[in-house]
Amino acid sequence: MTRPFFGKLLLLAAAISIATTDVHAQQYPAKTIRLITPFATGASFLIGQLLSEGLRETFRQAVVAESRSGGGGSIALETVARSAPDGYTLLVASSTLTIVPIVRPDLKLDAVQDFAPISLVGTIPNLMIVHPSVPAQSIREFIREARARPGRLAYGSSGAGTSNHLATELFSVLAKVKLTHVSYKSATLAVIDLVRGDIDMVIGQQTAVAPFISSGKLRVIAVLTAQRTAALPGVPTAVEQGLPDLVVDTWYGVLAPSGARTEIIDRLAQEIVRIMKSPEARQVMAKSDVELIVSTPSTFAEFIKSDSAKWVSVIRDAKLKFE
Repeated sequence: MTRPFFGKLLLLAAAISIATTDVHAQQYPAKTIRLITPFATGASFLIGQLLSEGLRETFRQAVVAESRSGGGGSIALETVARSAPDGYTLLVASSTLTIVPIVRPDLKLDAVQDFAPISLVGTIPNLMIVHPSVPAQSIREFIREARARPGRLAYGSSGAGTSNHLATELFSVLAKVKLTHVSYKSATLAVIDLVRGDIDMVIGQQTAVAPFISSGKLRVIAVLTAQRTAALPGVPTAVEQGLPDLVVDTWYGVLAPSGARTEIIDRLAQEIVRIMKSPEARQVMAKSDVELIVSTPSTFAEFIKSDSAKWVSVIRDAKLKFE
């Protein structure tokens, strides 16, 4: 075989490889796409339904939102992480993505290594709220109250290792205060006991506590977002009140299993951003207090790394143990 002929064969092989890649990219999707959500209700499932409808119209292919609830979100995470990285099984993730692998090392999941980020899609603001019997009108006054009575103020969460538990532990570390943790089976039960006055404080989603705030049954002393929220423009953020690192909102995003091809990730990102920016999606999201936030895959990847590192630090600094 002559060298010129061998060279032509190499060029032909390269051309076939490129053409095959292009065909694969153009053919996607060729079958049903599943959007796995960790919960059967709430914002993640709402987003899953929105995206399934939008992608179905775009791709002219079946797209279904499928809830895999259980294990605090771990079942959905495992389902997607163990799926083929072909773009047909996607995860509509919440903040649990970066928390569950840390508090459940037995799962052998890694938020950074096991998933291919596509785009952030929205956030729900978290609020620090207290019972009216607590005299604090601001987060600074609450800190003074907590320091004056170490361990006497109690806060509720939806369970050890959940996002609102770790958010409050982050506050405790940053503010250098000692609070007593009361664990509940759900955030709703914690809020109910807060309304009763059985506990003193809860960090919870704006959607869950808004009716109690407007009725005066609870008082919000800080918003835990980088900027003030449109729903509560008169309430300062924790950042404004001297805690610049206390930014903890509940975020939502879409990911594929690690190893998914770049061209598929990029195409999905483009379509997801377009859908979420549509007037129809904005309207649905606004009704559920979900604030639109979209990103590139690379920006989302950096966000996940940063969020994971934050919770590792909180667990270490607060000396938390999970069994």
